[in-house]
Amino acid sequence: MKEFLLAAIVFVAASLVCAEQVSDATSPENASLESVEPHHHPAAVMEGDTDSFSTGKDVIPNFSAHPTIVSKQSGNWFDVSTWQEERIPGAGDVVKVGQGHAVTYNGVNDAALAALGIKGTLTFDTTISNRIKVGTILVHREGRLNVGTLSNPIAENVKVEIIIANRSLATFGPDAATGAYDPLQYGTGLIAFGEVNMHGKELSPTWIKLAQEPRAGQNILVLESSPAGWSAGDKLVLPDTRQTPLVRKWQIEAVTPIDLQLEELVIADISGNTIMLTQPLVYDHLGGRDTDGNMIGMPHIGNLTRNIVVRSENPDGVRGHGMFTERSKVDIRYVSFVDMGRTTAEPLDNTVITDNVVTHIGTNQIGRYPIHMHHHMGPVNATNDGYQFVLIGNSIDNGAKWGIAVHNSHFGFVDGNVVYDVEGAGIITEEGNERENVFSNNFIVKVGTIIKSFYEPRYGGVAEIGRHHGFGDFGYEGSALWFTGNDDYVTGNVAANAAFAGVMYNARSRGFVNNQPLVPNFRGADINDLTQWTSYKNTVAPEIKVSRNNEVYASGVGIWVGFAGIVGKLSDYLLWNIKQTGLYSQRNISAAYENITIISDQTVSNKNYIGTINIGIDLHNPRYQAGHVVLRNIKVEGFNLGIDLPAFLQPVEPQLGMIPPRITIVDDAYLRNYVNVREHSPMVGSKYTLLKDVEFEQNMGPKNKLLSLAPVAIATNIVPPFSLSTVTELSKTYIYNYDKQPGNDFQLFFKEQSPDYVMVAREFPAGNLLTNQNCPTVGLSNQQCWDQFGVATLNDVAPCEDTSRIEIDGYTCPISDAATLEEILSKIPEI
Repeated sequence: MKEFLLAAIVFVAASLVCAEQVSDATSPENASLESVEPHHHPAAVMEGDTDSFSTGKDVIPNFSAHPTIVSKQSGNWFDVSTWQEERIPGAGDVVKVGQGHAVTYNGVNDAALAALGIKGTLTFDTTISNRIKVGTILVHREGRLNVGTLSNPIAENVKVEIIIANRSLATFGPDAATGAYDPLQYGTGLIAFGEVNMHGKELSPTWIKLAQEPRAGQNILVLESSPAGWSAGDKLVLPDTRQTPLVRKWQIEAVTPIDLQLEELVIADISGNTIMLTQPLVYDHLGGRDTDGNMIGMPHIGNLTRNIVVRSENPDGVRGHGMFTERSKVDIRYVSFVDMGRTTAEPLDNTVITDNVVTHIGTNQIGRYPIHMHHHMGPVNATNDGYQFVLIGNSIDNGAKWGIAVHNSHFGFVDGNVVYDVEGAGIITEEGNERENVFSNNFIVKVGTIIKSFYEPRYGGVAEIGRHHGFGDFGYEGSALWFTGNDDYVTGNVAANAAFAGVMYNARSRGFVNNQPLVPNFRGADINDLTQWTSYKNTVAPEIKVSRNNEVYASGVGIWVGFAGIVGKLSDYLLWNIKQTGLYSQRNISAAYENITIISDQTVSNKNYIGTINIGIDLHNPRYQAGHVVLRNIKVEGFNLGIDLPAFLQPVEPQLGMIPPRITIVDDAYLRNYVNVREHSPMVGSKYTLLKDVEFEQNMGPKNKLLSLAPVAIATNIVPPFSLSTVTELSKTYIYNYDKQPGNDFQLFFKEQSPDYVMVAREFPAGNLLTNQNCPTVGLSNQQCWDQFGVATLNDVAPCEDTSRIEIDGYTCPISDAATLEEILSKIPEI
């Protein structure tokens, strides 16, 4: 083995600013998480090693720095004259394709290379089947890897396999073959600084909706349209479409997974829009139906087969990963990434370097995913147009923590990909600053482990107890689309069988905690030149560009939006067979939702454990503000509770952004649930609610003491006493065109606002009377306290005690202050 000098390692990491919304600072959970470690891609400078790649964000070993075989000239890989050593590369070799050389790979070789460095061009023959096995492929800055191109893709009848060899990581010393020391575990995968083109046989589309419900015993699938490029032998995935009941909210015993009834299928024959399967279906895969039995959604089938395959040699050994960084030019289409990804959804455990010494070797190193756009600038783009990277029509089959990760990478196109069977998140943006990427028409199936009981990961999948990296460890809970920032386009995607959310906006309004809130000013902005970037550290983060026409089914939660600042608008979503929460929107400044259909199966919801409530739209949280929320053209059916209104709106003096009026608006809605709306007494400050043109229908169900003993249109709830409650603050609820009857207008008063109601003495903790939750003289009625002190429950005394609307829990009195409402509405910014 060649002699070499083992370099000293110097750990370089920048302390980045933690950023939380004002309401989070009061959280006791937050106190222990404020001083967490920086985001965990620690940079390392390998002193004395001039062959390492320093990007400004990472220092990556040059795994081909000590080649055992080097190209002599352009030519065929399997021609001895191509190589200086006058032999074909073999097992254990470190191969280098020299700069200026164009080598064609045109054959099959199962001998595992240790590493392959490409400084010239390596092109796979597009007309014959090829296979290569290698530990680490390194595309140098000046290098190019072509596995088919846009104008010359891999031919339909051939297959190319790139197998990432099962080689030990050089974490405790230099690798015997490459000489590279790799404590941060970059090796064993495809790492690209240069150009990567991969173009397989086109499938159009890669996934498709079914036209008929698949039934157990059938071996025929009828599709909505005729796909192109699908062939006999292709592997398909058909999701489980069931909604399962919630056993209970909290389980004392170990978490019990659900045996999913999704199926992996193989095409025997295909003709037009009809597929014949090699084996009959084992399960039914029924569509979604509303309460009246009308079909509102159908399952989809995803094609996982591609004629370019990048896979790990041993899924249970050292798995491969794909990292594309710096100015790499990336265009990958119709490629299957199988058994790839090494970072798991378990708590992160990164290598630690202290005082230039490796003091701990990580067992779950961050950043090793099947496809990882990692601090990717893309090519210099003088015209500032087009995409900086392209990922079209690919499949991820059995990924690890994340399927496709976009990390501080911008202006990309992620379209038509099928992501199947990953642990933490299907597609994720990682830094929180990702700008104007397009995530469109992707199909994500089976993310995380679906369990029988209610599942509510901390902060939506961030900083779980036992994860010592705090807010730097996120996206482990099983959500299909996970966005740590808003500033992207999200359209036409479908998610099924997500353990938690189908679509997750968990942005943190100034960039994800511990990451720099910087956005590029244009395409190709240099990460190392801050003049080409804009900071939003002290301003509101960008809102959602577009989030529209997405679908989620057979998942725990449809949409989860939290910590996202001024969110913007989400529209035209279909969510069906959702077992926990259709839409969760809390801890934001403002958000708008339009044309959203959310369906739960009432017959299944009625089987839920009595202490577990599934909710169509959840705006209520006793400790975090919901913000200003507008719901327009909303349909919610089949839940125990249709809409849970907020108790806590945005703080009076938020640190970020203009404060919108403190009002929640539901405008044009159809609600058909056991309880349709629950209104709460306020917390922290006053609040208003407007329900306009809302149609109420009740579904029957078992009595639920946590909601109501009978189906009701509107239930009311006085928030229990604790430090944030302000039961004497003003709260007004207006109903216009009740049940869509023009002119049927009234104001809702809680029964606790009756003139004769005596305010119950409220203490927190016990023995401590709370001044903002009691009449100054305990024991007075609302009217007496109002007359003497100007204090009453919800800061108003009901002017009537009309209870003729028995489906409403409260008094429905004529509106006396419509001008106040009009003034509030006039101040609402257009969302």
